[in-house]
Amino acid sequence: MTCRSACGPPHSNDQGRQILVSSPSKLNLFLEVLARRDDGFHELETIMVRTSFCDTLSLSPRSDSRLVLRFSDTTSEVIRNSVPLDQSNLILRAAEALRNRVGFNDGADLVLHKVIPPQSGLGGGSGNAAATLLGLRRLYRLPISDEQLHELAAGLGSDVNFLLSGARAAVCRGRGEVISPLQLRGRYFFVATRPHQGNQTGRIFSGMRIPQQPVACGPLVELLQRGDASGIDQLIFNRLTDAARSHNPAMRSMMDEMQRRSRQHVWMSGSGSTVFVRCQSFIAAQRMRGFLQQVLRREAWVLQV
Repeated sequence: MTCRSACGPPHSNDQGRQILVSSPSKLNLFLEVLARRDDGFHELETIMVRTSFCDTLSLSPRSDSRLVLRFSDTTSEVIRNSVPLDQSNLILRAAEALRNRVGFNDGADLVLHKVIPPQSGLGGGSGNAAATLLGLRRLYRLPISDEQLHELAAGLGSDVNFLLSGARAAVCRGRGEVISPLQLRGRYFFVATRPHQGNQTGRIFSGMRIPQQPVACGPLVELLQRGDASGIDQLIFNRLTDAARSHNPAMRSMMDEMQRRSRQHVWMSGSGSTVFVRCQSFIAAQRMRGFLQQVLRREAWVLQV
């Protein structure tokens, strides 16, 4: 599968050998949990879509072997205080995994302009990992194939493979690393927001009951491939929603308030805590964003797919 920047073509700047890579977010329009696996993860069937809401990662070479990660000057204080820059960050983990795989020890300065909030279900950290793999391969012209990058991605997180692939939409299975791209027709507009409290993925999965009769994603896949938006609101689905609502009362209250005020369906992405509504057009999405920010006093984002 071809790997490319997932928010559009990669942007590069050869002056000073600096590489700029867009780092994407995703929405889950469908997420069913099929079984618990022997490795402790869960077998999933999910439809992911790539959105226009992106971080940006800048990479430039160093004369030593250090990997130095910092935030851009314009990254908000809220993000700075909630995202670590140590070895727990997927950017550094991805960089080390790539260096170990290829067998090189060159260093890099990595500057992250981050807007995607952590613990939000939008895959921001996974997108950062994908951007790191793509950016370092380009920066040092590394002899590693797309297939090998996907092998590394599978060990970093369940969403990294999709965000690495550059697919606009895909059915993802296994832990999420088995990607079947969809030919998505039409444009889709969503408005997303989240409470202050994020969701811990492990706790959400542990509070969820695996269904005896799983919901199938096929009907939603057919509508998306036809570009028929008329019925997708009835087919968007997330098995983790009830567990997340129980775990995060603030998210539950936000969903209830959004549905009451907007009179629209409200869904959750991934394991939360981001929740979203679908709009008919970009103008409608902008209006909804302003409405939600006024009513909920929380930042909201227009996500185009």
